[in-house]
Amino acid sequence: MRPPVLERQVGARVRRLRRVRGWSLDAVAAAAGTSKSLLSKIENGKISSPISTYSRIAAALGSTVGDLLGDGEGRPCVLVRRDERKPTPGHASRFGYSYEALGHKKRDKRMEPFLLRYPAGLAQAPSFTHDGEEFLFLLKGRLEFVHGGDRFVLGPGDSLYLDGRVPHGGWALGRREAVAVVVSAPGP
Repeated sequence: MRPPVLERQVGARVRRLRRVRGWSLDAVAAAAGTSKSLLSKIENGKISSPISTYSRIAAALGSTVGDLLGDGEGRPCVLVRRDERKPTPGHASRFGYSYEALGHKKRDKRMEPFLLRYPAGLAQAPSFTHDGEEFLFLLKGRLEFVHGGDRFVLGPGDSLYLDGRVPHGGWALGRREAVAVVVSAPGP
């Protein structure tokens, strides 16, 4: 069975960036804090990884997650229409989460905006960590969110600004999904 198109495209972009820079799999894997085997599987489009892994790989390559997920444009202002959002692969999708890249057309970004849908019916969220900071603005539904030892319940219009290095995750409360705009900025 062939890997999904998006995973193949992301893998091809990772490989192209690595080769253009003349770096080995070992060098990029070490810089990204991942294994050579995982990086090879990503380059070959064999697996889907969490956004946090793509973010570390992109940072190691001097790029952004948006550049890995889409072609990107070099203009200072880029419009992404509703029907141009890009579904993004990720580890969280196996839990029912779905991500849509909102800034994938922009190159050389310092932040990554996503529309994140938390499915109804999860008893608890998986925990994630990544370098950098994250901002979450809840658009719809109710969301329970854990950050380290803190627990928050959010309603529409509420927001969180958090350190991504602290284990965190959220899940929809009630019978409806929760929808949020999440902006992730890589660490230094």
